[in-house]
Amino acid sequence: MCRLRPRTIGGRACGSARGCVWPANCRNPCGAPARQGRICCKHLARVHGMAGTLVCAWPGCTRRAWDCKGLCSFHWKVAFGLIDH
Repeated sequence: MCRLRPRTIGGRACGSARGCVWPANCRNPCGAPARQGRICCKHLARVHGMAGTLVCAWPGCTRRAWDCKGLCSFHWKVAFGLIDH
């Protein structure tokens, strides 16, 4: 469970101002407040649950998570805001 408060500067949210990019369905992202990179606590827990395996936790992804971090290299970059999807 995440217990972090959103980062603020001058009373305004900063950093991961956009919501969670994890797909809620085939058209829309989750949109919950992002806590780590660009994913929410619920989906971060799912990634942590897949850590140590070669399976990517991203829904529908068949790529391998060769570094065993829970996501393939592409979805790792999307989840942590390194690229837009």
